[in-house]
Amino acid sequence: MRRMIATLTGAAAAALIVPALVAAAPASARTAPDDPVSALKSQFTAHRGVKLDEQGKLIGEGKTERVILSRRAGVLEFGRKGVVASDLTSTFSLPSGDKELAEEFKDLFSPTRVITVKGFSYTDGKFYGDAMPEGKKWVRARAGLASPGNPAQQLVNPLEPATLKAVLARTAAKRPGGTWDGARTVVHSGTITLGELYKVSPTVRALLGAKPSATSAVLPVKWQLYIGSDRLVRRAVSSWTQSLRGLTSIDLTYLNDSRYSGWGVKSAIEAPPADQVAEVGELDFEGGNEDPFARLMTTEN
Repeated sequence: MRRMIATLTGAAAAALIVPALVAAAPASARTAPDDPVSALKSQFTAHRGVKLDEQGKLIGEGKTERVILSRRAGVLEFGRKGVVASDLTSTFSLPSGDKELAEEFKDLFSPTRVITVKGFSYTDGKFYGDAMPEGKKWVRARAGLASPGNPAQQLVNPLEPATLKAVLARTAAKRPGGTWDGARTVVHSGTITLGELYKVSPTVRALLGAKPSATSAVLPVKWQLYIGSDRLVRRAVSSWTQSLRGLTSIDLTYLNDSRYSGWGVKSAIEAPPADQVAEVGELDFEGGNEDPFARLMTTEN
């Protein structure tokens, strides 16, 4: 277990990175900006934020289809240029049918809370299992844009102005989207390539770790954005498929459905108490190079 945990210390989601890819006034009560990008930027105020409820699905399509379900919920806090802090808890549902495998991965996929603030992330120690020093509850590391252990995060991040602009420029269709967070919405949908997202999105660059190969760059990412009359995004849905055939025997499909609510909510996220925090260098585990997500997808029932 400790050997597998080590593979994730410096990366947010090993399954996503393979060699080939390397209370303020309610928003609805304000004067609505003319476009979604301007509306988003108008929310960038210190100690205000938005609530996130995100559901992800990682589907391994091989001899035996395996599915990992994930959910991530909490608060994202804004500064003058975008998200500057977050407090998010992730939960997982593993492939069934293998009790031994479930026991081996129980710490890795237990509910995990990650607080990110002032350039550092603090991860609940259960994620690291018995590698944690005695008496410590959190592990501190330089903050990234991806959440540890979550392989199916939102690839189309609508909280990044450049990403939102680039995606909406590729809108192929619009239709009524129903009511979300008390706002009537219009669904904008289309397709954008992984390479195009890599160019504009810090989140995608953090998830992939390196520029996509020529083959990977043209992979299509399907997306839907539910936008309210105040031009704020209430829901973002994306999906894409990555073929690992040649490296493993599977294709991986990533599905994500993110809901954004409570725009303008008050937020004052702080780091955990210093005496409960361990540094990455204090963790006691042996290194290894096994990808636990790939193993979960390829192990036979």
